[in-house]
Amino acid sequence: MLGNLRGIRESGRIFAIPTYFFVFSISALILAGFYRYLTGGVVPVTVPLPPNAGHARLTTFLLLTAFANGCTAMTGVEAVSNGVPAFRPPEAKNAAATLVTMAVLAIGMFVGITVLAHAYRVVPSSVESGVSQLGRAIFGGQTILYYLLQAGTTLILVLAANTAYADFPRLASIVARDRYLPRQFMNQGDRLAFSNGILVLSLFAAVLIIAFRGDTQLLLPLYMIGVFISFTLSQPEWSSIGEEPGSRAGRRAPRSTALARWSRASCWSSWP
Repeated sequence: MLGNLRGIRESGRIFAIPTYFFVFSISALILAGFYRYLTGGVVPVTVPLPPNAGHARLTTFLLLTAFANGCTAMTGVEAVSNGVPAFRPPEAKNAAATLVTMAVLAIGMFVGITVLAHAYRVVPSSVESGVSQLGRAIFGGQTILYYLLQAGTTLILVLAANTAYADFPRLASIVARDRYLPRQFMNQGDRLAFSNGILVLSLFAAVLIIAFRGDTQLLLPLYMIGVFISFTLSQPEWSSIGEEPGSRAGRRAPRSTALARWSRASCWSSWP
């Protein structure tokens, strides 16, 4: 909250450091892991499995739930499209380049970690994450590189919550301009940040943390449902904005497909 209240440019400089640190630490993990894999130095990770592992039925809803959980990896990219005016000129070109860079990094890290997880036989558990197991197998469990990897992962997870601060205050100011929210959300502070939106968002986040006692296993499904429902509700509205009379049917088809996909993901993510 304090970082965002300093303004857009100042907060961007502050939050860029943990992001670069995480990208470099994961890249080092992937490069070192592939080097060990190519040189034959892979030592599989030994992780104790739960007592009921391999005995539960692989049902259709279990697969669909896994698909919905994977869809959450796509959330956050909308922050770039919503914040195009905050980019330096030319805004559209810089925003497009940012999206391409995000896609390349996300795909590269996902593929690299997935391949290494299969090579090292990583099995995520409630005790230790898959990235931690890979770091322990590649860097060693008591090395400085392993602790730097853990620090980078922790920082990026904390920083992931900042996406709401980047979007909600600006979106609330637009909605308040149309008089659907209190006009106080339109006010900008001394550093051109929507201070009231930031403060209200921080208040609600604190309430959720206290109500759910900081249990991420309970907060993550709530997050998924909220994200998918907002995406689902936005599709019908966008299907009638900026369309010419002759092209309405052609543009509605892909948006209707997106609406159906987000609706299914909303249902699957809430399935126990």
